[in-house]
Amino acid sequence: MTSWRLAFRNIWRNERRSLVTVLAIALSCSGLMLFGGYVSWAHLASEVHTVWLSGHVQLFKDGYLEKGSGNPAAYAMANYDELRDLLAQDSVLGPRLELVTGQLLVNGMVNNSSQQTSSTFIGYGCFADAVECITRWNPYGLVEARDLPVNKGLWGSLPDLDDADADGVTIGNGLAAVLELSAEDFAKKDRPTLELLTLPAGAGLPNMVSASVRQKSMRALEHLDDHLVIMPIKMASDLMFPGEPLHVTSIQLLLKHTEDTPLVQQRIAELNAQHHLGIEQRTCAELNPNHARSLGMLDMFFVFAFCIVAVVLVFMIYNTMMMGIVERTREIGALRAMGLTRGEVIAMFLREGVMLGIVGSSFGVVLGLFIAWCINRATITYVPPYINVQAKLEIFCTRPPAIIISSFCICLLVALVGALFPARQASRMEIAEALRH
Repeated sequence: MTSWRLAFRNIWRNERRSLVTVLAIALSCSGLMLFGGYVSWAHLASEVHTVWLSGHVQLFKDGYLEKGSGNPAAYAMANYDELRDLLAQDSVLGPRLELVTGQLLVNGMVNNSSQQTSSTFIGYGCFADAVECITRWNPYGLVEARDLPVNKGLWGSLPDLDDADADGVTIGNGLAAVLELSAEDFAKKDRPTLELLTLPAGAGLPNMVSASVRQKSMRALEHLDDHLVIMPIKMASDLMFPGEPLHVTSIQLLLKHTEDTPLVQQRIAELNAQHHLGIEQRTCAELNPNHARSLGMLDMFFVFAFCIVAVVLVFMIYNTMMMGIVERTREIGALRAMGLTRGEVIAMFLREGVMLGIVGSSFGVVLGLFIAWCINRATITYVPPYINVQAKLEIFCTRPPAIIISSFCICLLVALVGALFPARQASRMEIAEALRH
């Protein structure tokens, strides 16, 4: 304990130089914490967004992912109820599932006869309660884009669908602009009416249904927002398969915990083999690969920033320790003459480097937590990649706590490395030369 107390006193022999070094370590530690907290938030936000888009796992008929987007009707499944019950009642899957729901993809033309405008559309036939459940999935308590004042008016005030509104649909803001649906159209007592046309599963004339627009609502992906129509699944099924039972092109699984995804996938593969279901599965990450690529790039930025911080800190601590050693050359010679071994000299200066690291890193943790708290309390918004709405910047330094621990330990380790080379040089001084200094 005495040697550590002495090391703490020695680092303050030159207060100005030590204070600058401690401040550099603190800023580096807090910077790593803040960047790590931002990366942590980005990973959670990306997970939430991909789940909003496609659930945790989606099931398709074999071949759909390769060819189904061009002809979804040919790869639709008519046994949705049977598959849903099989999954929900399974002893392994059932306790881990929050929701099992079907979705029917419809491609076609949408026409607004009142303005003589038309466009292609991507329609998603959904169950009303499922849409609300999935789009509100947010187990991490992130600030949702629709709750930010800067995004006010981009989302509709009503749920996207309502079981009591059999012909009501919600369209994207971009599609509403293309069809020249104005705010006055939605303010009228009679809702705007659109005609939806799509090709049938077999040859023949296009099928058509009329739909009334409940509201327009933003979708974060720009391409999707320009073509999106969310419709009741019965309407979508009647449009593609008139007079036939309900069809779906995919089955979405929303899990209670994302970490259960590998186990769920394994069990689905077993059920597929046992019951010859003829299905294939994809996770939300596989269906939205751009998110994973963006996160990978962000992780590389973090590694790059860490390398820069480490190099700068090593040289700064090296310079601080070397200056101290030069000033204490005669003292080192006297200690060696009194019997202090080279190993003990190295240990003495390493303790001083560790003390610099502890003091600086501790101050850095406090500083980082304070800055993170200020950022989280402020409403700083920006537009993330692949998204066309404002998102709130959040820093999660304590989620997980390993961010704080790793930032502290990294800066402490760098301080130790920076002190090692001067300590070795001090231990190799010739006693006579040191005493004559």
